[in-house]
Amino acid sequence: MWSVFGKEAGAIKRKHPKKHPKARKRPAGVLTGVILLMLLFAVGIQLYQMQSQLQAAREQEADLAAQIAAVQAENQALSDARENSDDPELIQEIARTQLGLVAKNEKVFYDIGG
Repeated sequence: MWSVFGKEAGAIKRKHPKKHPKARKRPAGVLTGVILLMLLFAVGIQLYQMQSQLQAAREQEADLAAQIAAVQAENQALSDARENSDDPELIQEIARTQLGLVAKNEKVFYDIGG
């Protein structure tokens, strides 16, 4: 049967089990929060350091790529020079520019004024 208050007549009331005071749970929660914050801070520092290392590695990669390009260009120039080493015009140009030599019928003028 139902009573006026919506409960069955003769129903047994159950007592709720005693809850622990919140003060006992709070220190564990605070300690857990502090530990999580410390871990988050440590992970943040690690990420920042890894980002710095990644940036340095990218800069080094760019420098090395530029060095490779310069060495390849120099190798190509040397290879071309070796292939054309028998060319009389190239030999004459090197003799004039690097060694200061002149041909038999050429006149040399020296600028003593300045």
